[in-house]
Amino acid sequence: MSIGRHLRLTLYDAGAVARSLAGVVVVIVVSGWMISPAAAVSAGAAAIVAGASALQDSPRNRFPTVVVVSLEMALAVLLGSLTEGSNIAFVVVTALWCVAAGMHWAISANAGLVAAAGAALILITVPTAHTLGSVSATAALALIGGLSQAVLIGVWPQRRWRTQRQALTRAYLALAADADRIAVDPDTRIDPEPLIRLRDAFTVSEVLAKRRPPIYRGWYSLPERIAESLASLAPHTGDDTVVRVLHSASELLVTVAHARRHSRTELGYATGQLDGAAGAVQGTAREAALRLSTQLREAVELRFGQFEPEQVAQLGRTGVPDALTAGAELVRSQLNRSSPILRHTVRLTAATAVGVTLWRFGAMPHGVWVPLTVLMVLRPETAHTYTRCVARIGGTAAGVAGAALLASLAEPSAPAAALLAVGFLALGYLTAEYSFLGVNTAIAGALVFLIGTAAPGGADAIGDQLLAVVTGGGLAVAVHVLVPDNALVRLRQRAGELLKTEIDYAATVVRAFVHDLDHPKEQLESAWGRAVSARAAFEATAGATGTESGPLRRWMRSYRAALNSVTTSCAALEAHLPPHPPPQLNREFVAAVDDYVKALCGEPATPAAPWSVDTDALLAASAGVRAAAASLTDAHAAERLLVGEIATITGVVTEIATRDIGLSSPGPTSAG
Repeated sequence: MSIGRHLRLTLYDAGAVARSLAGVVVVIVVSGWMISPAAAVSAGAAAIVAGASALQDSPRNRFPTVVVVSLEMALAVLLGSLTEGSNIAFVVVTALWCVAAGMHWAISANAGLVAAAGAALILITVPTAHTLGSVSATAALALIGGLSQAVLIGVWPQRRWRTQRQALTRAYLALAADADRIAVDPDTRIDPEPLIRLRDAFTVSEVLAKRRPPIYRGWYSLPERIAESLASLAPHTGDDTVVRVLHSASELLVTVAHARRHSRTELGYATGQLDGAAGAVQGTAREAALRLSTQLREAVELRFGQFEPEQVAQLGRTGVPDALTAGAELVRSQLNRSSPILRHTVRLTAATAVGVTLWRFGAMPHGVWVPLTVLMVLRPETAHTYTRCVARIGGTAAGVAGAALLASLAEPSAPAAALLAVGFLALGYLTAEYSFLGVNTAIAGALVFLIGTAAPGGADAIGDQLLAVVTGGGLAVAVHVLVPDNALVRLRQRAGELLKTEIDYAATVVRAFVHDLDHPKEQLESAWGRAVSARAAFEATAGATGTESGPLRRWMRSYRAALNSVTTSCAALEAHLPPHPPPQLNREFVAAVDDYVKALCGEPATPAAPWSVDTDALLAASAGVRAAAASLTDAHAAERLLVGEIATITGVVTEIATRDIGLSSPGPTSAG
């Protein structure tokens, strides 16, 4: 998965990116003028990383996050400055930082990428002199460079973020009012207007909605799920315990709506009240009450924590979220032998340490590119190890070669090198949506010019730089061979990918019943082609894994049978797909099918877990389709078939989602 997908850079207006890059140029030029070109390298790199963090596509206030990233980068520069004069200390500090950077992927991909960038800052930091004043000045400039991006995003926040935060506040306040009204009048209907406006604020258009990663839906889908839970409690308001749940939920929703940091004590009390009230409910309403309590805990995590929508359900904690505590829990959950995050950490640390050793002890010309290449190409990608690793090596080599050739021809001054580095970064922002190769190429080129502001290289340096890149790439591939992922983890990842492609095919077919698709035949063929490719990859991984285990053989048989059921349902639907949806098709039915498709698409795979689907949301969406199907007439035979096949697909996907592969055996195997 590309850096652009993780950091979601391409959804921002050109003004935000231009301001960020202009800030980087100012930091580099001013730092070089005030202190030294070497200090400008660290300050500029810190500003680049902080700027990328500031441009994350999230309705949260970005200022605190950018401040934390700036402090992290300043710490990296400080450690690099302190140990740069001692080869042994430098290797040890870099290795320890890589341990932390690797485990950061358990928190999120963003955290892992930022921490890896911190390791890169350690490598490229060179103080003007090994004195306390010089070291302090270099670290201070790095901090100022990062904080400059925080100032830019604080002074000029994107308007869309403000609109999204306002829509979130209105939606949660409306749900709070609905909860109180339902407690008094069970016939009260949930006001849909704030939820519609919330969805519009986050999707903007179908084009942007498709370009955003699936996890972005969590910001507006969670309030919609809360609304469904509130509505399901309405028939039970004769029970005093249910009434208490509704009033407690209303109080908590008001607190969540305002999301004030100084209300954390009040938030903890309201959360405890709701948990206690939900636990006291008995009978048929108990499940809905507990589900509402869980959903509101997720809302608390989203509004008060620092986690993405796909992470909050994994935390499973009551009370007020604490970033450090919750982050430690996520990291601790990956401290096992089968964890892809832990294995990535071992690979990253070993390869980077060897690369630094070759550079510092072997006096390798431009040897800094050996560990830099390792940092740029290694990712915890269990199912796509070699292909993407080699592709990133090629992208890095292309960026280094192109930038080094340009530098040798132009021989730019330090300010000109800063402008060229920013130019490469701009290309990275432009290509991030389309290819991770473009991002790697742009970052490598930017680093060539950034490092060149302090130590320009000549035409004869190109070969040395490329040799260092190839050496670093070889180390990255070698550690994958020596420290492979657990075979069942790889099988699980491939199974998730296969299920995701089958679901994408099903979603395309289902969507075609209620919407006119652009080139429907081509879309369906493309979706089916991806599913066929994913099935071939799954079968290849299954063959490499071995089937000596009886439970594993049974799981694979049931998994294949379930996928065949999905394929059969899709084939039946495709065979009865009308040329165009009926013009008078009920809007509620169309909306219900759209909601089902969104729930069916699930949450994306993460470095720590394969693709998954929220079964509660899927079952609720399927029930919504059945309820809306009451508006269908005898003339809607195809749509009635759609309702029946949706029920089949829901049952199969729900069954698959509740099963998992045990990790007792077999052991590691080399990735393909």
